[in-house]
Amino acid sequence: MKGFTSRAVRKGVSGGVLAVTLGTAAPAVLADDTEELARKTADPTASLMSLNLRHTRIPSFHGIDGSAGTSQFQTVIPFRAWDTSNILRATVNYNNSGPAPGGLSDVTIFNLLVFDRPWGRWGAGPVAQLLPGRDGDADTFAIGPAAGLVASRGRWTYGMFNQNLFGDDVAISSLQPVLAYQMGNGWALAAGDAQWTYDWDRSKFVNLPIGVQLSKVMSVGGQSVKWSINPEYNLRDLDGLPEWNVRFGLSLLVPGG
Repeated sequence: MKGFTSRAVRKGVSGGVLAVTLGTAAPAVLADDTEELARKTADPTASLMSLNLRHTRIPSFHGIDGSAGTSQFQTVIPFRAWDTSNILRATVNYNNSGPAPGGLSDVTIFNLLVFDRPWGRWGAGPVAQLLPGRDGDADTFAIGPAAGLVASRGRWTYGMFNQNLFGDDVAISSLQPVLAYQMGNGWALAAGDAQWTYDWDRSKFVNLPIGVQLSKVMSVGGQSVKWSINPEYNLRDLDGLPEWNVRFGLSLLVPGG
């Protein structure tokens, strides 16, 4: 795809923050709520209102010298319309430093219709992305379908989330593996926010990060928050893509919001 390398550098890596007001509760009830919140934060189809902040440090790239830092703000708003559960998510990325032009990067919005099933949940809906142009380049707009399914068994949460974007000079699909293990007391290990990206124009995967995320949901002054750290390594060695990165996240969770 024309211009893919520069776009990959500009997009950087994302992370997330979620927050919740729990009110007053006995310690046992608070522990139960914390475990349920920890499970929901690992599930992109969960109806959990959240405000997410992430900062990603990229110490090295494939094929080029330098390091970078990116920031992300993400809001997740669940709602019901025509008696159907919806999840509206807006994500704004910002390049702080590095080889990519500084400033606003891609902005992505999707709305997922969610359906409960005995085995878990599945959802589908539209996703759209705007990538602002730089140095005289035109803005890039892409749109397509998104879908996902997630199930939980015991301490495990697992599934897959898929987004597809098509437009001028854009034809990509991304897969996000959903895999998390709840260790208790709000602690969890997960696959994190890795996005495996397939470029239809080039007929191959162009981004294959793997990593592990350590997170904890806790109450701070009566407010439920989640913090996380997520190191990743990109198995694809295309020039301009991050090689290593570490994502730090802080989330405000608002159950029932």
